[in-house]
Amino acid sequence: MPRLPAVPLSPIDCAWPFAQWGLDLHGSFPPASGQRRYIVVGVDYFTKWAKAEPLATITERQVEKFVWKNIVTRFGLPEAIITDNGSQFTSARFQEFCANYGIQLMFSSMAHPQMNGLAEVTNRSILSGLKRRVLAAQSAWVDELPSILWSLRTTPKTATGESPYSLSFGTEAVLPPEMVFPNPRTASYDERVSAQGLRADLDLLEERRTNAHLKDLSYKRAIARIYNHRVRPRPIKLGDLVLRRAEANHKTHEYDEDKSSRIIIRSTLNL
Repeated sequence: MPRLPAVPLSPIDCAWPFAQWGLDLHGSFPPASGQRRYIVVGVDYFTKWAKAEPLATITERQVEKFVWKNIVTRFGLPEAIITDNGSQFTSARFQEFCANYGIQLMFSSMAHPQMNGLAEVTNRSILSGLKRRVLAAQSAWVDELPSILWSLRTTPKTATGESPYSLSFGTEAVLPPEMVFPNPRTASYDERVSAQGLRADLDLLEERRTNAHLKDLSYKRAIARIYNHRVRPRPIKLGDLVLRRAEANHKTHEYDEDKSSRIIIRSTLNL
């Protein structure tokens, strides 16, 4: 089967912080305290700030609570939320919740999963960290989640050249190693000088965000050019034997092998 992509990549542009979020669900993991086995993840498209919360169940009510608690009350009402077609996101309750607050709810499709690609990339980073630690922690994987998120938030991203933390707060976070091995910022701390430095950082924040946005846009376009150069459309005809990508199966571990089903095309729609 050809491995070249069949659908071109269309990058999503977001011009200001916390205006557009990608949401996704992952699980199941080994049951932790409170029978929590799933993770709901939110990613801001501008700063790349990631939020994640472990859940025992993944219902539309839980997703609604996550958006209210972790996005709306902390960063304000977003312009748009982008998700896949999971039932928790397409439910009438969640759509009504978004409509009541003027949030545009956008869905990516199986044919165009790149629409929510940012959340997928961050999820892979979170899952990669979990996979390495879950073998040792087992049911204590929930305790590892904050440190994984902290690492994601304080690491500069290739696309922007900035960390999500600095694009959100205007300065870099003080990390634990800086307290063990002091640098000029921590060794010679002076409250007055520090306050002046913070004000200067805040004065330059808008300029840094503008530069980060331009870098991000250029990076996305470069990636899209490389990706789309390899695109080879694969039209489906009557009688073709194809693989149907399965929806997320929450009865198996997230890091298990993906399952697909084989089907034969009997008819087509002229859309």
